[in-house]
Amino acid sequence: MKYKLFCSFSLLLSFFCVKAQILMLDDCVQQALESNYGIQIAKNSENISRTNLKSYTVFLPTIYGDASHRSSYDIITRTDNAGTETSLANVNNFNGGASVNLNWRIFDGLSMFFTNSKNKALLDISTLNTVLAMEQLIANVSAAYYHVWIQTKLLEATENIVDISMQRFNIANSKYQIGAISGLEYRQSKIDLNADSSQLMLQKQALTNAYIALNTLLSKDLTKENYVQDTLVLLQLFNYNQIVDSALQNNTSLLINKKGIRLSELEVKSSLSHFFPTLDFSTGYQFANGKTPSAVITQTVSHGPYWGFTARIPIFSRMENLRNNKIAKYQLQNAELQYKDIELNVLSALAELFNIYKNNHTLLSFEMENVAITSETLEIALEKYRIGSLSGVEFREFQRSYIEAVKRLMNASYQAKVSEIGLQLLSGKLK
Repeated sequence: MKYKLFCSFSLLLSFFCVKAQILMLDDCVQQALESNYGIQIAKNSENISRTNLKSYTVFLPTIYGDASHRSSYDIITRTDNAGTETSLANVNNFNGGASVNLNWRIFDGLSMFFTNSKNKALLDISTLNTVLAMEQLIANVSAAYYHVWIQTKLLEATENIVDISMQRFNIANSKYQIGAISGLEYRQSKIDLNADSSQLMLQKQALTNAYIALNTLLSKDLTKENYVQDTLVLLQLFNYNQIVDSALQNNTSLLINKKGIRLSELEVKSSLSHFFPTLDFSTGYQFANGKTPSAVITQTVSHGPYWGFTARIPIFSRMENLRNNKIAKYQLQNAELQYKDIELNVLSALAELFNIYKNNHTLLSFEMENVAITSETLEIALEKYRIGSLSGVEFREFQRSYIEAVKRLMNASYQAKVSEIGLQLLSGKLK
């Protein structure tokens, strides 16, 4: 049985040629974005911030109604100037009323405007957090998807090795039957076949685990397999300086922290508003009814509108306003320092990742050539083994060289693609 050659031409095509339909990865990403729980949580947080901004509560008055009722049964003893004492028992006193009130803060040192601006900044941060969660999910899904692709290719290579080992065992068995080789070579071919079969089982297990990891990100049936039919296509080699410039301008984590600095600046301004006076306007309509049988005037009824202004001037607040202002300034400094720290970490991760990315791009050409050479060599070695000019031990070394070359090629291609995705994520270009 002739084995299927895992030749370099098919690998070249798989890397640099686009198939007719490259939709599987896009479909996986779309499904993950629609069903991932983390994305749903991030969107709900964004909707909370949007609701807070659209409510405009800081600018609006409050309107409320009051109603009260109070009755009492009193025992009253009176003594007049002549010393005459009068006692009254079970005197029912009644007081009741109702009102509709409107309170409106007209001026509060511009605090209401700063609060609205903070709500806008919080909405921007929530929106960017959603974008960040989506970008990270896209990166994770892409990495998991290509990990499945790599494991599939390794499975194909392992199946080829098992096929070759089966041919070797059949050849050894035929030669052993006619006494052309010793039983030692025959048994060793069987041992190698069993070892390769075991490796095949482990590779199938690795592929299943890769699918489980991908299915988890997609929030789908964990047992579903055999749906990755895309190919691994590397983009044109990135320019480091352009990647750095893009990261400084578009990295989502940096954009979030820029909004955090803006939020801290508004906190400082808002703390200053407490040093200014406040002015409140109130108006409404009230009704009151009081009955006091034991008094000279036994009943009082009043109703009508009211309005007025209340000004409050801060004179001494136990240094709270000054303390809050100092704390807000320190928080602003921390926000600026945090931005610089994250910027440094982003640039560091970018430099390290670009080095991996560039090296793996270089390794790809070498490993592709190695796979092509080991494939041809293994085919020649099999023919030599068939005619008896090559020992089993020597043939086994050719097998090992081939599978190791394939593994190195798969690892280099996966690392190149994952680092490419990471660079897109850090530079804010992952869409």
